[in-house]
Amino acid sequence: MFGLHSNAEIGYLTNMGEMLFSTILQCSGGSGGGGGKGKDAIVKTMIDRFLDLLPNQFIMLDLQQKAASKTPMVVVCLQECERMNILIHTIKTSLEDLDAGLKG
Repeated sequence: MFGLHSNAEIGYLTNMGEMLFSTILQCSGGSGGGGGKGKDAIVKTMIDRFLDLLPNQFIMLDLQQKAASKTPMVVVCLQECERMNILIHTIKTSLEDLDAGLKG
């Protein structure tokens, strides 16, 4: 969202929110017949799949050492890597908490 006009940013975030909630509704499934997996089993498989797909966090010390020149673009890149690390950590802990909640 770097460099977007504030009106464009609002539109972008609105579209992303609608897409997120649409995806959540699609994942919830419907009322099906018997004999299939329970909802807990479906959620468990999705949690495992998302945890497998989740990338590792950036090692910031290595990135800062490799970035010899601190140009504005490099500084922005390092800041975005830090933000991505926070996001990855939040997603991972949320999925692990959800998994622990399913286990009881």
